[in-house]
Amino acid sequence: MRYHNWTIDSTEAWTELSDSFMPMRHRYRDPIAWQAGLSAQQSAAYCLLRWDQRGDRIAHRTRDLVRQVPGDEHYWVVLPQVGRYSMWHDDEPLHVDPGGAVIIRFDQICRIRIPESRSYAFRVPRAEFDHRLPAALNLRVDMTTGLGRVTANLITSVHEQADALNAREFNTLCDRIGDLLCMQALGDLRPQRADRADAAAAIRRCVRERVGRTDLSLPAVARALGWSPRQIWLILHEEGTTFRDLRQDESLRAARDLLATGEAQISEIAARTGFTPTWFSSAFKARFGETPREFRQRRIAETPIRPDGAPQDAPPTCAAARPHRAIPE
Repeated sequence: MRYHNWTIDSTEAWTELSDSFMPMRHRYRDPIAWQAGLSAQQSAAYCLLRWDQRGDRIAHRTRDLVRQVPGDEHYWVVLPQVGRYSMWHDDEPLHVDPGGAVIIRFDQICRIRIPESRSYAFRVPRAEFDHRLPAALNLRVDMTTGLGRVTANLITSVHEQADALNAREFNTLCDRIGDLLCMQALGDLRPQRADRADAAAAIRRCVRERVGRTDLSLPAVARALGWSPRQIWLILHEEGTTFRDLRQDESLRAARDLLATGEAQISEIAARTGFTPTWFSSAFKARFGETPREFRQRRIAETPIRPDGAPQDAPPTCAAARPHRAIPE
């Protein structure tokens, strides 16, 4: 881990230092009176900045800068301690006051106003949030109570102990900060009690539609729904089940429907629904009270036979559907 601490009273020097983290076009209200301090803890994966600036500045991510340095590999979590942090995309304002945090990226044209302020900025690899938070961009999080307060205190502690932390310890703590931020955000995004049953039903429908057709892993189902795996875990946990149990139940239901048609071998049905033959037999019996073979035999015995020799629920043959009639001469 690299740790640096700067005190700067020149806007030119500040611009050069700031651009080493994310290039922008800067304007200062009073360049002559400018003064700022910046500390940076950096590893290959994470970066934690803390600045304390005396003076106002506005920074622009222009089209040319976004093209030259896309800035799409990371999220930044900004936690103001003193002063409001304001950002505009397409003239849409986003304001964050002390006690809050916002998750942003710099891969778009934007304008930022930072008044005289003190703030933390935590840089996280984009993949750390994308696979857990379906809507991380511009998400605001309360850092004043509960899990948010714990996370904010941990960020402060990591900064204060910069001299005592090695790279491995820094990365481990940053991993935990990322986990806590996701948990806090998911708590804010989690469906309310009235909507939870609908959310669980949507998960079940999605799994049912995918059985035997495509990937049934938790990340794949989460992507199909536009949610995160953590959200699905929370919804199902509060409904008293797990994704593994729901997936197995829907796979067994699909297998039962396939067995009822009599059109495929039992081993083929097991493979199509994600079971080994032995596991399929025991799981099916535990769920439905009989083995797949017993179910199929009972189904055949209970199905009436039509005069043409086909099961009663089979589609009619052409002869049965269209009785022959003599064509009048």
